[in-house]
Amino acid sequence: MQIRCQKCHRPFAVGKEAVHYALDTMTAEGLNHYDVKCPHCRRVNRVSLEALLRTAPDWSPEKEGDD
Repeated sequence: MQIRCQKCHRPFAVGKEAVHYALDTMTAEGLNHYDVKCPHCRRVNRVSLEALLRTAPDWSPEKEGDD
């Protein structure tokens, strides 16, 4: 996933594993957005749930308690 920083306007990539982790965290905690830090200026950029789901259409929520 490519993100353009809202402060320094430099693009940076977020890997598929990080996107899946963000989606798992958001569904577990009931969040509407996830904060991603820019590696250049360290500014926090909000990424919406919809944008993350568009990036990872193959993602499915982890089921807790299943063995």
